[in-house]
Amino acid sequence: MEKGERQSGGSARLTLAYVTDAGLFRPSLISAYSALLHAAEPLRLLFVGVGLSPAMEAAVSRLGARFSEHRVEVFAMPQDWLREATSPKSFITPTALGRMFLPRITGGRVLYVDGDTMVAGDLASLADLDLRGRQIAGVRDFAVMRWRALRAEEKLARQAALLGGSASLDDYINSGVLLMECDAIRAEPALQAAMEDMKAAQGYPTVDQDRINVVFSGRITLLDPAWNCSWGRLARQRRDMAGLPVAGAVPSPRILHFHGPNKPWQRLRISTLRKGGLQVLRYRRLMAACERDIPEIRDL
Repeated sequence: MEKGERQSGGSARLTLAYVTDAGLFRPSLISAYSALLHAAEPLRLLFVGVGLSPAMEAAVSRLGARFSEHRVEVFAMPQDWLREATSPKSFITPTALGRMFLPRITGGRVLYVDGDTMVAGDLASLADLDLRGRQIAGVRDFAVMRWRALRAEEKLARQAALLGGSASLDDYINSGVLLMECDAIRAEPALQAAMEDMKAAQGYPTVDQDRINVVFSGRITLLDPAWNCSWGRLARQRRDMAGLPVAGAVPSPRILHFHGPNKPWQRLRISTLRKGGLQVLRYRRLMAACERDIPEIRDL
């Protein structure tokens, strides 16, 4: 695939996309492995890489060979696209803003997934989900919904001020899992330009998340939290957003998201286990299985 070239999804009804640099490559590959393990129909898997080594690209090819019924591709993102991208968080690199360029890279329906995730079920139903004419879909953010449930007015007011009144906190989504209609986004050049404006994204404490909520205010379909489940805490997420409408409800988590600075592949901490000890152990079993099938990733 050539740099800057737009690609269609081919015969697959859903493209699963990861955007990663060397630092998050290994967990991104493990997450992709989990998605393909659970896939009930062929997926197109797109790895958008920023500065990936030949060994990393070879590991993606090995993943494609392991799951040959799927279409696995690598796209090398031009470095200048992220020239003005910045991140105020030490554990999130500016590469996170690379997801903003997915409509430039590819068409069709795309499910973007962060690398610090584990897919726990089939994703195919998202290919048929009615987005009601909106360009993206996502799950309400765990932290903001916690503040709402606990009536943490000061935190909510601070978050609302960051958005400048352009988005409702009841509809504020986490950017770790995003379902995008890339053709519909490209059909509005001003919307795509706003999405890709790296200078306008500077200064937001969540790197890309606040900017996405501002740009797509009024254009978001809200998904059931099972599609972006915070450390397996699905029941709590549903309690916190009780009374708010969701689309695509499923009974159990489909994507587990290990957001925050501590990750399940790192040295175990009490604080990590408290967030979701069972899910951390599930992740580590998955990691071991992936390493058996794709041993090259042990050294990456």
